[in-house]
Amino acid sequence: MEIPPEAVLVDTRPRAAYEAGHLPGARHLDLSVPRLRLREEAELKALEAGLTDLFQELGLRSPVVLYDEGLTSRLCRTAFFLGLGGLEVELWTEGWEPYATEREEPKPERTETRAQLRRDWLLTADEAARHPLLLDVRSPEEYQGKVHPPCCPKGGRIPGSRNAPLELFLEPDKVLKQLGLEPGQEVGVYCHSGARSAVAFFVLRSLGVRARNYLGSMHEWLQEGLPTEP
Repeated sequence: MEIPPEAVLVDTRPRAAYEAGHLPGARHLDLSVPRLRLREEAELKALEAGLTDLFQELGLRSPVVLYDEGLTSRLCRTAFFLGLGGLEVELWTEGWEPYATEREEPKPERTETRAQLRRDWLLTADEAARHPLLLDVRSPEEYQGKVHPPCCPKGGRIPGSRNAPLELFLEPDKVLKQLGLEPGQEVGVYCHSGARSAVAFFVLRSLGVRARNYLGSMHEWLQEGLPTEP
């Protein structure tokens, strides 16, 4: 992968791995954990303000190249937040390892970068509820409500959604045919916390599908007391 000389590098691996050796100048950032309620306009504005603070503090500006050990949900959810805030993002999943020899953490200069949400990347709960083509990228057992994480009171799925397990997206050359999708089509994706669905989001976007990620996913859906199947 050819990295633009002006690119900002972001390492999304665990902190210990970053400290053991990272690419020169790379910032450490992992946004795989934060779970935000994003239903009201005020909440979207608060996210935009929070991303602005993050961008300026870490000295982020476009383009940003994020790297990790493969196409991890950690990498994709972090990249999704940055891209949602308006930064141009690229994913680097392999080939960077020989250059990860730096141990000193950079002290980036603040930037004046301001976040501006790409609403065409995001689905809120209310938008997901009425989306005509919503894919649930969790396992079939989760989709059927047979299992659920301990943080959720029950299992189930968003009514009307189709199951498209994450494994399908790990073979990008087959995924459109298997799911009956075409470039230019709009598709919504969700999972439990918007992380696995961020992987599907970037795969679909790379194939020309206008994917939108329901970032809150089932964790928010159940917290909000919204209806589920089965």
